[in-house]
Amino acid sequence: MTAETIRPTMPQQRFSGLPWLIVAAGLAAMYIPSFIDLFHGVWGTERNAHGPIVLAVACCYLFVRIRQLREDGLIERRPAPLLGSLFVLLGLLCFVLGRSQTVLFLEAGSLIPVLVGIVLLQFGARTCRRLWFAFFFMLFMVPLPASVVDLLTLPLKIGVSYASELILRELGYPVARSGVIIYIGPYQLLVADACAGLNSLFTLEALGLLYMNLVRHQSLLRNFLLAVLIVPISFTANTVRVMVLALITFYLGDAAGQGFLHGFAGMLLFLVALGLIIGLDGLLRWIAVRHAKWRGIAIPEALQRQRQGVKPQDGVKFRMNLRLAAMLAVFMVASVAVVQLLVPHEAAVVKKGKFNDIIPARFGDWREVPSPFLQVNVSIEDGTDRSSDQPYDDVLARTYVNSRGQMVMLALAYANEQTQDVKIHLPDVCYVAQGFNLRDRKRVALPMHGQQQNVMGSQFVAVLQNRVEAVTYWVRIGDGFPDGGLAARLKIFEDGMSGRIADGILVRASSLLQENDRQSDAFALQHRFLEDLQSAVQAGNPGLLVPA
Repeated sequence: MTAETIRPTMPQQRFSGLPWLIVAAGLAAMYIPSFIDLFHGVWGTERNAHGPIVLAVACCYLFVRIRQLREDGLIERRPAPLLGSLFVLLGLLCFVLGRSQTVLFLEAGSLIPVLVGIVLLQFGARTCRRLWFAFFFMLFMVPLPASVVDLLTLPLKIGVSYASELILRELGYPVARSGVIIYIGPYQLLVADACAGLNSLFTLEALGLLYMNLVRHQSLLRNFLLAVLIVPISFTANTVRVMVLALITFYLGDAAGQGFLHGFAGMLLFLVALGLIIGLDGLLRWIAVRHAKWRGIAIPEALQRQRQGVKPQDGVKFRMNLRLAAMLAVFMVASVAVVQLLVPHEAAVVKKGKFNDIIPARFGDWREVPSPFLQVNVSIEDGTDRSSDQPYDDVLARTYVNSRGQMVMLALAYANEQTQDVKIHLPDVCYVAQGFNLRDRKRVALPMHGQQQNVMGSQFVAVLQNRVEAVTYWVRIGDGFPDGGLAARLKIFEDGMSGRIADGILVRASSLLQENDRQSDAFALQHRFLEDLQSAVQAGNPGLLVPA
């Protein structure tokens, strides 16, 4: 009788943790290689250094929250197989596409629906809702697409640059500004994304939301106000950081501003932000005490359970079905195999040397001359390897003049590989970042000698104080001419799904407009120049500027 009693209980105790280990092994097969690549990539940069910290905090919070729900008797076992399966499949699809095509926000973000799906399959919707903050908090670890960062960060950087310049000038420092470039004394500082951008705003928002969740105020109005006011707190903290870096550079030199003290200024950013959050929360608490109607009156669900005498739950509800665990692990490992099948391997590099050797100093009616003007940079020169800020393998900037004395500035930038987060910068972004205002932007079709189809490019006029510059450019990615960041992403994704790694080139011609010059004449001159350039380059390096 004793043996019959013990026999059925042994398998439950022996294998109660095995299914979770199987699922953990599947998750490890998927995400350990991904996280290693992220650590060596975007998570290793100042712009996204908060990613692994957010992931670690979210996992710790998830563990603590589950233990808290267990002690409060709020873990329920009402599986939602259909909804859970949909979330798991969605996460696996995002992982396959993101990992194979280097779409980082899909690759890193896929962890969230996978974990949500596992919770739904094991516990159901109500328990999943009680863990919502852990999954929501993980969103802040996801690297934002570079095009989204460029679009949303630029106004923040310009605003922080303007505020820093204004305050430093009021304090009597010799300071000036051009776009996101601050000049103080003999030094020049570029306000980069990490110093004053959307990523720091996201990091501080995550910090504020974590603070609110840990403090657990019951007043919805108080929580809402604190979450909204984190935006001006982030702006203020970023402004303080830029001012501190400017003063360090002014007094101690450029090396100090870019060395250890640069990292110290980053820590100062979060200390200032955390102090402002706590101070603001204290102010809201004082207001709430003075106005009783702001106070929340709802009794937390856990407290209600405790008053009813609910005891902590045992481990029965945490036991996962072994068949379910094996099925999840199989699908996870299969997704890793599918990634290997979809990774593009066919490189399409058409450039046969350095620009200095490929681009002639003389062609047609044009000859190279020393440039009397400073050209607008095609990217941010930071001295590092290829990244979202420095996406090129080769860059060329020259000035040409024809027999009539008409001058055109040429800028070329080439990258062997175009990926979702390391791709060509559009001149529209570069000019605005350096203080220019753009007007009359339009999409144009540029006929080229010997080409069956027109080159699709863009034209605009850039104005900075007394400098007025007409610009014609096109971006070639693979065999297409995408218009804008989204079109470029779609083109890179299309080539990647076809197994091709697309190269890319930016071709930009510009000329300065004098008081009586017409911009239409400047654009026509640039078109003739680019036609002559294409004819000269096509013979020795076909397909470089325009698809062959």
